[in-house]
Amino acid sequence: TGVSIAYVDALRTLGVPARLAGTPAWHGKPEAGNHNWVEVWLNATAGWRFIEAAPAGAGETFSDPCDKWFCNKAHFGGGTRVFAAAFRREEYGEGRAATHYPMAWDLDNKGVVGVDRSEYYASVCGACGGVEGAALYVFRD
Repeated sequence: TGVSIAYVDALRTLGVPARLAGTPAWHGKPEAGNHNWVEVWLNATAGWRFIEAAPAGAGETFSDPCDKWFCNKAHFGGGTRVFAAAFRREEYGEGRAATHYPMAWDLDNKGVVGVDRSEYYASVCGACGGVEGAALYVFRD
C-alpha cells in the first residue's frame, strides 16, 4: 500500500492523473488478505488503466491487464470488490454514484471518497487466463 501511495503521489507531482485502487478483502474475506495498486488515466479513449507499484510490477504494461499477478479468475471469480480513491464526489457525474474507499487497515473510516470498480475488474480480470484452482496469494499491505 505504501509503495502504491508513493507512486500515485509521484505521478500526480508530474501532472499525471493517478489514483489508488484495490480490494480490502479477496473474495470478501478479510482473512484472505488485501491488496492495492495504481490506476492511471491515459486518455479519453483508454480511460483508467492499472499497474502495480514497483517492486511487485516489473515488466507490467498498461496495455495487457493479464500481466498483473492478481488479474485472473482465481482472484476475481467471486466476491472480490474493488474500489478506487477519488478526489471529490462530483467527478463521477450522473449515474455514477461515488461511495467511500474502504481501507483494509481502518474499515470503520468512511471519510475517503471512492468509486466502486468491482464490475470493471471482474470483467477485465475474469477474462484473463490463469490456471483453474491456482493458489490465491495472500498479501497484507
